[in-house]
Amino acid sequence: MYTVETLPQQAEHFEWLNAIDFFHNYLDIIGERVVDISNRGGEQLDRAKVEAFALQLDQLRSRLFHLSYDVSEHLDELEMIPADDNRLDFDLQKMHHYSLREKFDLFEEEVNEFRTNFNEFYVKNLEYYY
Repeated sequence: MYTVETLPQQAEHFEWLNAIDFFHNYLDIIGERVVDISNRGGEQLDRAKVEAFALQLDQLRSRLFHLSYDVSEHLDELEMIPADDNRLDFDLQKMHHYSLREKFDLFEEEVNEFRTNFNEFYVKNLEYYY
């Protein structure tokens, strides 16, 4: 029965959905920091970098929205696989799952790189105010 085979995929989807909630909250916090650093201004502030971070943040949010949609859609598809479904259809679902995993892993890597770069910039610019 395919239900037993889809359970690990479903569990991973729920982990991804929890991580997506975390990333939504985290990107909101970063958004507040971008606004904060922009409002503080000052001559030493590299406004082009602030705009680049804001643009990258918008792109990450957009990708997160699409990723969230894709994960939810695939979870719904997994729940609808009938027990008598043919093996080819199940294998296609499995390939789709692995593709989502790659997208999710890539997104996590990009968020971590963004976080590192932004935090270095943010801390460096906060030093001017304290």
